[in-house]
Amino acid sequence: MATANNFKELEKLIKQKIAASLLVEVAQSVRETMKEKVQEEVYNVYTPTMYERQKEHGGLTDDENIVVNMIGNDTVSIESRRMDGDKNVGQVVETGAGYDHEFAYSGRPRPFVEKTAEELRNTNAHVAALHKGLVRQGLNVEVK
Repeated sequence: MATANNFKELEKLIKQKIAASLLVEVAQSVRETMKEKVQEEVYNVYTPTMYERQKEHGGLTDDENIVVNMIGNDTVSIESRRMDGDKNVGQVVETGAGYDHEFAYSGRPRPFVEKTAEELRNTNAHVAALHKGLVRQGLNVEVK
């Protein structure tokens, strides 16, 4: 395990461990929560008749369509980016705006991103994931 000779070095080491935890444990926790909310808010509300859903094979619950990026050194962004040409399907589903055809849910938001954030606020699963990641990296931390 790396050591620090002063507070500046210690701060740098801790920030590196936080960033690593955000990219691994927190991202995975949020991704799983988002996939659950897609299932509840999008897939479970109706069954399409004009097409077959791609789900985890190129659809909204495909890990490749849930993009994780670091913003700076201390913020992780987890975003649904299922694209159909230039159109972000996740954004269309979330807002209800931008459909190319009429159907039972066109114009009606199915806010899976909003519900993901709400679930995280209620459960603190992202905090538990951060804790797990820091412990994995050898830090003895306590969640209060």
